[in-house]
Amino acid sequence: MVERTRHVHARARHDARRAARLEHRTARREELVEAAVRVIRRDGPGASMEKIAAEAGVTKPILYRFFDDREGLGQAVAEQFATSLLAELQTSLSTGGGPRELLAGTVDTYLAFIERDPNVYRFLVHGSHASAQSELAGFIRRVGQEVSLAVGEQLRAAGLDSGAAEPWAYGLVGMVHLAGDWWLDRRPMPRARLVEYLTTLVWDGLAATGVGGDATP
Repeated sequence: MVERTRHVHARARHDARRAARLEHRTARREELVEAAVRVIRRDGPGASMEKIAAEAGVTKPILYRFFDDREGLGQAVAEQFATSLLAELQTSLSTGGGPRELLAGTVDTYLAFIERDPNVYRFLVHGSHASAQSELAGFIRRVGQEVSLAVGEQLRAAGLDSGAAEPWAYGLVGMVHLAGDWWLDRRPMPRARLVEYLTTLVWDGLAATGVGGDATP
C-alpha cells in the first residue's frame, strides 16, 4: 500500500511538471508569434527570421525549435490572425439590428480588420507560405459557415426556403474577400464607400428573393 501511494504521488508530480512545461512552452510560443507580428507590421511581408528572433530576444535556432522553419511560423501567425478575425466577425453577426445593418456591419468588420493589419494580411495572403494559405482557406470556409447560419435565420424569418443560405453565404464571403484584397492594395475609395457598394449589391439581390423586402439603405 505504501509503495502504491508513493507511485501515485510520483506520477502526480511527474504530470504536474509536464503540465507546467507545456504551459510554459505554449506561453513562450505565443510571445514569439507576437514578436513576429510586430516585426511584420513594422518591416512588411518580407520580414526576416533574423529580425523576428532579435525582436523576441532569442537566437534563430531557438525560434526554429518552436516553429521548425519560416513556414511553421507563417502558419502560427495565420492561426492567430484567423482566430482574432473570426471572433470579431462572430460578434458582428450576433449584433442586433435589421438584416441590412447586420450585413453592412459584418462587411465593415472584415474590411476594418484587414485595414488595421495590412502588412500581416499581405504576409499571409500574398506570401509563399503554403501552410499559412491553407490555414486561411480553412478560415474562409469557417466564416462562410458562420454567415450561412445568419443568412439561414433571415430566410426562415422571412418564411422562405433556407436551402440557399450556404451557397449565398460562401458567395458573399468570397466576394467581400476579393473586393477587400483589391481595395487594400489600391485604396481607391474610403472604406465606408466600399462597404456601401458591397452592401447595396448584395441587398438588392436579396431583395429580389423577398429577404430584403422594402427596406431602404
